[in-house]
Formats: sequence, structure tokens, C-alpha cells
Amino acid sequence: MKLTPESQLPSLTEHQMEVLRRFALFEAGAEELARALGGVFEFNYANQKLPAGRSAFVRTALTLFRVPEPGIVITREHIENALERKRFGLISERDLVAWATMLLMNDAYALDPGDEDLIADWLNDISFNLDAS
Repeated sequence: MKLTPESQLPSLTEHQMEVLRRFALFEAGAEELARALGGVFEFNYANQKLPAGRSAFVRTALTLFRVPEPGIVITREHIENALERKRFGLISERDLVAWATMLLMNDAYALDPGDEDLIADWLNDISFNLDAS
């Protein structure tokens, strides 16, 4: 596979950035995000069967856009909003896992520098420790 220098990659459009912002707030779903980023971002997460009846949750992402400067900043409020939606049954645990995984793997998102470690810990815990099946 030939890698394209970032300077030659397309920038995200205003529409794509808006859908990314809305996704971070649970105002846009995964399907809308996939449509908006078609051709510039490929994301896959799925359970993969392993020997002896075990399974692994596989995550892959391919970024084909120039990383925006500044990126969309993810704050504590994003985490609180997501957990509140889950608590009230507005989203499933699978939705929460997919959301956290996307925020971690999509280079358009940046963690709030003032709370970067806390936010990274929460997103990693959600992405890797909750049940996505």
C-alpha cells in the first residue's frame, strides 16, 4: 500500500466537520457519520471469532483526510452527556462503545488539553471494557 503524504490529502468539508461535531454530542448517528466521511475515513469494529469459542473486538481505521487544525475538542462535558444518555436508556451500551472508539480513532478529534489524561482514560475504559455485542 502506497502512503499519501498528508499535505496531498483532502481537507474535511464544513459539512463533514459539522457531522463530526454532532456525532460527538450524539446528535448524529454512526450511519450519518459514515455517509458524510465516505471516501475519506474508513472505520470498522466487529467481534471476531477466535479458537476455543473466544472472541475479540477488532477495531480498524483508515484516515484519508488532512487532520484539521484545530481539531474538534472533546471535553468532560462530552463524556458526561454520553453517560447520561446511557443512564436514561437513550443509547445502548454498543452505541456508547462505538462512540468512544470513534472519538479515539478519528484524527479529527482532539482531547481537551486541560483534561486530556482523564478524558483518555474514560474513553479507553468505555471503548475496551464495556460489552459491544
